[in-house]
Amino acid sequence: MRKKYEIELNGVKIGTTDFEYADTPMGVVHGKIDFENVESPYELIRNHCKKFKVQINQDEPKHKIIDTVVIPELKVYLENGIELIGWGGAITGMDNEEYEIQFGGVDYRLMQTEFAHHYYEYFKDECDLIKIKIDQEFIEICKKIISKNLTENEWAEIESSDEFQTESYSGGFDATEMEFCFSFYDNNQEYWFQLSLTDIKRIKNGETEYLYPRKAD
Repeated sequence: MRKKYEIELNGVKIGTTDFEYADTPMGVVHGKIDFENVESPYELIRNHCKKFKVQINQDEPKHKIIDTVVIPELKVYLENGIELIGWGGAITGMDNEEYEIQFGGVDYRLMQTEFAHHYYEYFKDECDLIKIKIDQEFIEICKKIISKNLTENEWAEIESSDEFQTESYSGGFDATEMEFCFSFYDNNQEYWFQLSLTDIKRIKNGETEYLYPRKAD
């Protein structure tokens, strides 16, 4: 499931990434940076590293190419606003071409949930996740959720763990997780998955094709 992650440098948002790729066993995610309101990423990153004495592995002013080590002031935030925790992020790239952020030290439990698609694609049958194509049954649930036009906080005030019941799915909003938590049943086996309100909107709009439920404990 493709998500957008906000990138901040020294407290200022500089862009987003989808973290399209991963080295799952190493707990590393990486992806293209889509900069926002940044005229020259090279100048921004280079000036920051010089000011805060961050090591630069490669610096070519003529071609505006730069490659850094982990930048302590570089922060990444999940769609729910929580900071992504790990060793941190490094940036490499050049102006007029692409820049990439590489973020390491992601806990394996977060890899199983936030980056479940990467986790499944690497481990497949060796893990407790499964990959299912989103069906019309679940799309209808998402449509009902969106039709209520409520915010996460409003959902939290009326939380119900089993508000939505169909043949294969059972679930509702969980105020502790601040997400929609569902059970899915397949061949008498129960699986769990949870989605943010943004995830629900993506499914309703046909922007997400698969889910990655985890086998129930």
